[in-house]
Amino acid sequence: MRLKHLEVFNAIMLAGTVGGAAKLLHVTQPSVTQTLQHAELQLGYALFTRQRRKLVPTHQAHALYAEVQLLMTQLESVRRLSVALGNDQAVGLRILIVPSLAVRALPDALKLFRKRHADMNVSIRVQHSREITQSIALQEADVGIVYGGQSHPAVQEEPIATGRLVCVSRLATPGADKRSTVALEEVLRTPFIRIDERDPIGTMLAEQWARLGVAPRANITVQTHHIAMVLAEEGFGPAILDSFTARASRSALLHVRTVLPEVAVDVKALLPQGLRSPGPVEDFIKAFRTVTAA
Repeated sequence: MRLKHLEVFNAIMLAGTVGGAAKLLHVTQPSVTQTLQHAELQLGYALFTRQRRKLVPTHQAHALYAEVQLLMTQLESVRRLSVALGNDQAVGLRILIVPSLAVRALPDALKLFRKRHADMNVSIRVQHSREITQSIALQEADVGIVYGGQSHPAVQEEPIATGRLVCVSRLATPGADKRSTVALEEVLRTPFIRIDERDPIGTMLAEQWARLGVAPRANITVQTHHIAMVLAEEGFGPAILDSFTARASRSALLHVRTVLPEVAVDVKALLPQGLRSPGPVEDFIKAFRTVTAA
């Protein structure tokens, strides 16, 4: 299939009719029909069947569509980049960041960053730590913000800040519990909201309860720290997460206690190995250090 065929196929899948596809592509209906016929002739099978003036995708069309969507996304990225290059804006700053740090720390850091780079394009993608490490190794972004160390030969790390594990839970009334600490073993012996072990902090917790010889009683398991905190705010049980995420809460009923023995949580910036970081990257890292140390 040629690129023109793929564009028409994608438009029909989105619109459901030849007329709708023609409007999306800003072309005539006969042009869409002709292109579709050429594509099906080249493939040797039908992509759509007609039912009540609508085009219904065949099973081959559904199988093809998943790959076509990926290609259309890449084409859109090429279009955006070509426009930016024409405006002398280029790519700007490409940031990858774990979900929980994107909620509050990232906006605060960007406010500081914008004071020096008010007009710079900034692209932000939220991913998990392992995905960020892989993307930085492939130089698909300029900087990644993750929890803990992510050893990779093509990635260099810069320390941002060190926090600690905390236990968050909902109170019946503000200030009802004055305790500032809680034993990890105490939390693990009651049903709690658990972070998936594929997450660095989830792995860290698993190591802690293995060392204590305690079998955790998790009643809910989540993938992100922020979801764990939101569920704790709603009273689903206590959650153990990092102190940076806990700062994002604005609930007067969320009680935050330091977990004992204290367990350090590091936030680090990941950069492509062997490449000198441009000024904007260094300024962003500096801004992130400032807000996480506040």
